[in-house]
Amino acid sequence: MTRIAAVTSMLLLSVVAASAQGSKTDPTLSKVAADFSAAVTANDAAKTAAHYTADATFMPPNEPAVQGRSNIQAWFQKHMDAGPATLKLEPRESHISGDLAFEAGTYTLDIKPKEGQAMTDKGKYIVVLRKEGGAWKISNDVFNSDLPPAPPAKQ
Repeated sequence: MTRIAAVTSMLLLSVVAASAQGSKTDPTLSKVAADFSAAVTANDAAKTAAHYTADATFMPPNEPAVQGRSNIQAWFQKHMDAGPATLKLEPRESHISGDLAFEAGTYTLDIKPKEGQAMTDKGKYIVVLRKEGGAWKISNDVFNSDLPPAPPAKQ
């Protein structure tokens, strides 16, 4: 519990320090975001999931959290099987402090389902990253749409 409080405090201090310096992004983390976008756009669930730590938590909107890299891969595979998507991430702010980092930004997701109409979603995200095996991996990922929720389906 003390470690969680210390990590949270460190991340909050990093956010405050980064805000005081103005919004800027770390090029190392921007590269991770670009590689992640490329994996999603390539429709490659395994490569996408490889960006997460083994014990990562993925928090998609309107669904329960997904725990662990293999379950995250299955989540992406299910959505990729429904049709291809193009993801564009725009990091707005990021900071590295030791073996932990955060990145916040916006996204645009163009989805072309096999059935139904193509759609575009725009929103924001924040990720916490940590070093795993010498590489930056996502340990916590949350995103949500800027668009209003879809109306309930008629029964």
